[in-house]
Amino acid sequence: MLPSHILTALHVVELDVGRHLGIDQRIPVGVAILTAELRGTAVIFSLDSCILKPTDMAEKLLAWLGQHVIREGATITGYRLKAAITSLSSLPGGDDAPALRAMTACHRQYLLDLSASSAGRPASFREACEQMGIICAPAEPAKAFRDWVRGDVACIEGQARLDAIAAFRLLLQRLASINQVGRSIADAMSDQLRVWLEQADHPAARAHVADLLFSGA
Repeated sequence: MLPSHILTALHVVELDVGRHLGIDQRIPVGVAILTAELRGTAVIFSLDSCILKPTDMAEKLLAWLGQHVIREGATITGYRLKAAITSLSSLPGGDDAPALRAMTACHRQYLLDLSASSAGRPASFREACEQMGIICAPAEPAKAFRDWVRGDVACIEGQARLDAIAAFRLLLQRLASINQVGRSIADAMSDQLRVWLEQADHPAARAHVADLLFSGA
């Protein structure tokens, strides 16, 4: 059984601002979300994102997040979701943001934390996608930081959307691995996801369509 009739796959964009200083310092600058809502036998998909520019206030992202995750009965999922929530909580005002409180202290939303391991250690998001044969954005921390400093977030946003779709496909893989019922649900949702991706007019969707064709899924 599905945990709820609304599934929201969340992917947080972090910038490695400490790499030039030789320290481990990452900051969250955006979120991309793919939502699937079950309406009878149909699944309605929507994809949205919000990337902060250097001049933007954190409240902009937190308010946007609240509009997308605070929904009655929704399940929020993502790869290493708890770590992503902790990252967002580090933003100014994050501790008191309704969206984050709904996913932590208040427990208003169901959470489904996805994870994987590689060689006996926790796998990164990209490693997990590689294991499952799912396309995701390339790791280009230096380029992402340069683009963000210039206020050019178009590429960052496109890659975030690519990864949000990848996170949802990881969720479907997880459902399929649980039992036969989960596999049947995942297969049905995968078919509808593919149709939606084929009809969507943006690069992230086209990349996943090509990936599905290549993998024969």
